[in-house]
Amino acid sequence: MNPNLKKNAHNRKILLQLFGELEDDLLTQILENGKILDLETGEFLFHQGDRDNSLFIVISGRFRALARQEDGSLHALGDIGEGEPIGEFALFMAEPRSASVVAIRKSIVLQINESQYLEIVSKHPAFSSKLTRFVVNRLRRNALQQHLETSAKNIAVINLQSENDISDYTEAVKKEFESLNLSIQILDHDSHAHLEIQEMYDTLEEHTGLNFLVCSDADLEWSRQCIIYADLVVVATDFYADSKIYEIENHLDLYSQNILNKKIYLLLFHPEEAKFPENTRRWFEARKIDLHIHSRKNHAPDIRRFARILSNKAIGLVLGGGGAKGFAHLGAIKALYEEGVEIDFLGGTSAGALYGLTAAYCDFDKNKIDYYSKDSAQSKLTTNDFTIPLVSFMSGKKMSNYLKKMMGDTHLEDFWVGSYCVSTNYSNATSQVHDRGLAWKQIEASIAIPGIYPPVVIDHQLHVDGGVVDNLPIETMYNYPVSHIIAISLTQLKSQPVDFDETPSSASILWDKITGKKKFRLPGITSILVNSLTLNSRQKQEMTKSGVAIYLEMELKGIGMMDDTKWKQIVQKGHDQMKEALHRVPENERFW
Repeated sequence: MNPNLKKNAHNRKILLQLFGELEDDLLTQILENGKILDLETGEFLFHQGDRDNSLFIVISGRFRALARQEDGSLHALGDIGEGEPIGEFALFMAEPRSASVVAIRKSIVLQINESQYLEIVSKHPAFSSKLTRFVVNRLRRNALQQHLETSAKNIAVINLQSENDISDYTEAVKKEFESLNLSIQILDHDSHAHLEIQEMYDTLEEHTGLNFLVCSDADLEWSRQCIIYADLVVVATDFYADSKIYEIENHLDLYSQNILNKKIYLLLFHPEEAKFPENTRRWFEARKIDLHIHSRKNHAPDIRRFARILSNKAIGLVLGGGGAKGFAHLGAIKALYEEGVEIDFLGGTSAGALYGLTAAYCDFDKNKIDYYSKDSAQSKLTTNDFTIPLVSFMSGKKMSNYLKKMMGDTHLEDFWVGSYCVSTNYSNATSQVHDRGLAWKQIEASIAIPGIYPPVVIDHQLHVDGGVVDNLPIETMYNYPVSHIIAISLTQLKSQPVDFDETPSSASILWDKITGKKKFRLPGITSILVNSLTLNSRQKQEMTKSGVAIYLEMELKGIGMMDDTKWKQIVQKGHDQMKEALHRVPENERFW
């Protein structure tokens, strides 16, 4: 095919993906009126404060949005890839650019300024409503804090131990991508190092799937070119190898602080029958990475997870707080796996942290989850733990000792699945995300209900229950390469009126319980305390819940915050309600 015809076909495809169905003459008009711009690595499309009113559409390449902070430093807001718009609000609002945008590799954009836009609309009025609808949807997405980036097209791969053959793993990953309808092109120095720069660029851009650029310590110039063309860098290593910085990492200056740095994922290989990872943090001491991924040899779920992560098709599970109601999370997780939904990232607050991270610690093994469900309930962690109520009603030692016994010295970064929990930093009044550090300690902080349990000290800061600020930490999950989020709330947001005019006395309530009349249906002291503390985070939950793929508000009427004796019933309710929620999703909308 003629190169110009091929480029024109690609440009038309990008516009159709962005705006939906467009008439041929409108497509032609947009391409003829717009201006094609080529940008080299490091070249700015525009700067923060500029008053240019153009819309840009990324035809190929990758850009990074940067905001200047009060101290003058630049903060990366996110990457923008092929098929995405840049600066679309400028056509409608005469305001300075809110951020700078720079090409992080060789890129091409289609520019449409105000006069060109008006000329297009004068001939095709329908385009105005299409663009307006598109902008409104983008605004709604931003309001929901959905910072989902376009998946990487060019992925540079560095194998730190070149003597280790990872071809079997590469082939397995390739097959998994094919099952996701993504074609893979693998380029290495033996087969492609002879290409001229433009030939190399054309080879990458003409391929419609993913390009894997295999770096080599035997050809550092080729490896440098791979990094230049990459959208993402995957550093692969044997988990049990020396965690030093390797020569190829130094030569490629992978971890320098630079606005053009590519995101780096660390892929940690484990043997087939690997024991639970230990001391993963040693790999982070000298490396600045964006994500680490544990992967066992010949372990199909790990390979599937890696493929979903690289293609930004990962599934995130977010679990909310609610005391003993959290047993429902374990039932929901079992239901998800029974239906074929594999979890790639998990986050939780309070009970969501306790039960969710326990399941993640078990690698979602049903038998292990059942064991800890029964064992924790029989241990009566929320009873016989009272203390002198100077700081809290309970000492928290039973829970702390149980978590220590279960998880020992395991850190969150050791988990097979990327996991986080959220606490409230009482010392500086902010929400704090924990994705590294001693697992039991971070969980203990997330469940430290003020007044019930004492605050937990981490890095000389006091931490209390995460539900005070964020009882369902959906927003944090958007920092991971997920495209689908499942969120489960244990606290119903609907109104709960009472059928009496004045709060009854303690004596009346006690007599009501003794006689079993159930005249006064009041929540217990723990429920009142917890629900009052989480009121502040409910508005955030209400806003973010509509931005997830599946939102499930558990119906757990009659179950209290401390009802761990009902654990079997709670687990079953969670299982059944999750099954129902999954079955309600239309076939054509299922992502599993």
